Amino acid sequence: MPEAGKEFPLVRLNDEQWFQLSGRVAMSIGHDGFHRELVNLFGATIPHESCWIIRYSRVAPPDVLYTHNVPDDIVQFYNKECLNIDPFSQYWKTWEKPGVLTLSGLENASLESIIYAKIFREAAKISDELGMFFTTVGHCCLGLFLEREKGRFSQADVRRAELMFPALDGYHRAHLGWLFNGLRYKNDVEVKGFIKRPTLIQDRFGVEVYANESWSDAIASDATIEPTVRAARASETVQTFLLKDFVLKLENLDRYFPLAPAGRMFVLEPRSFSKEVPEHVNRIAASLQNFTKREREVLALIMTGHSTGQIAQRLHISKGTIKNCRSRIYRKADVISERALVKKFIPVFQDA
Repeated sequence: MPEAGKEFPLVRLNDEQWFQLSGRVAMSIGHDGFHRELVNLFGATIPHESCWIIRYSRVAPPDVLYTHNVPDDIVQFYNKECLNIDPFSQYWKTWEKPGVLTLSGLENASLESIIYAKIFREAAKISDELGMFFTTVGHCCLGLFLEREKGRFSQADVRRAELMFPALDGYHRAHLGWLFNGLRYKNDVEVKGFIKRPTLIQDRFGVEVYANESWSDAIASDATIEPTVRAARASETVQTFLLKDFVLKLENLDRYFPLAPAGRMFVLEPRSFSKEVPEHVNRIAASLQNFTKREREVLALIMTGHSTGQIAQRLHISKGTIKNCRSRIYRKADVISERALVKKFIPVFQDA
């Protein structure tokens, strides 16, 4: 990666250096530096100032695995303030689609994206992010992100990333195949570092094929975990169990998961985790659970100063529909006017 403040030496997809970088990625498959080599290759042809690697999951909060040229306090800020409102995370949880996406493309797409733009983009002093989501394995996804301090990523940048995607996704799948199959035979630092939270993986017959050290430690400290795991039934949706010290989340793995096809994955989170989320984010998240997708879209537009007519025009629906939607929002937010609604949510949107 380039040093901070130096111009990134861009290469073209048919340059000799491109093939050299591709070779380095192939040689790093199965090793600890694989994802750093992968993000190097991703950013080699696209101007940017910094990058992130984040693991997204439907059973755990986003995990920051690696950053370059990102101050530690910004990573800490993201972990403390933004885990629940990362619009890339929300997008992936909704669609689970591999591919390429920009932050500017998600701008104002949801209430979360507006909040994120305010409290994270301003804190990190960035103007846009370009993300690449890889093929889902076991309902988990790895995202590589390039960041710019000025200007947005262009359509040419997005197209270049889309051209690279099949090759990078293929490298990623090969690395995961090695990583998870290797869990059967060893438990070294590289493998343990991939799954940080207490994790248990069972095959389709309920036989344990992997459990990390933190899972074993949790079992020893909380006697309610093992009986809950034994009693858990198969379900098409993520299941959550409130235990003595932990929240246990269970999800079925798809039939392509390398280590345990059609198996199950259990992940533990501390029960105190939600206490770390800022009060205003908790308040917004709690309200959003009661809103439909359309109501959330209308709320976001109300909070950014759009009139009923403007909202109707933007969403291509009638003013009457918007008025009815406003009434439902007021009722669910326990307010009786737009002024009261704005006052309730203003801590997040002020100066937006």
